[in-house]
Amino acid sequence: MRLPILLVLLISGCTNIVPMTAMRLSGLSPTTADPADLAVDLALPEGIDVSPGTAVLTFSVARSDLNQTEKTDFILQRDGTVFTINPADYDGLRALQATSRQWKAENGDATQGSLGVTLVPCRLGIGPAQDAVVSVGVRMEQDGAFLPLVRNGPLSAVTTPDLLRAMKDCPIGQ
Repeated sequence: MRLPILLVLLISGCTNIVPMTAMRLSGLSPTTADPADLAVDLALPEGIDVSPGTAVLTFSVARSDLNQTEKTDFILQRDGTVFTINPADYDGLRALQATSRQWKAENGDATQGSLGVTLVPCRLGIGPAQDAVVSVGVRMEQDGAFLPLVRNGPLSAVTTPDLLRAMKDCPIGQ
């Protein structure tokens, strides 16, 4: 089963998307991708950061003929600019992947799924400049290279104007 990957928010409308990486992601199956391999590198401009605990990977699979949905949010761990799935969540995600594969095998036409990453921005100091840019890289193999997905794109590549307007100050010490 091939499912669209929605990395961060609304990047599909961004003209700064690197086509080769987007093509590789479209061929990735979230039902078979090893959770240990997946990582997102988010290079944010000065004046903006990610609110602690708000970077979330959501995996969802639904089967219409059974009227069943399985959905779990996984809080991503952060190391500098890199966000990864917590190793403690690998088994939970793998269990959802197995359910998704089983449902697809039993009735592929009735099975749909999604994998997405969302986050909540926060303001550092006076916030980002009007012309601030962001870059997003995706790693699909553990210890592999980060493939550029968004290169020097506008902030709208990773968040919405409403979230930027409503952005709160980052916690002190962040």
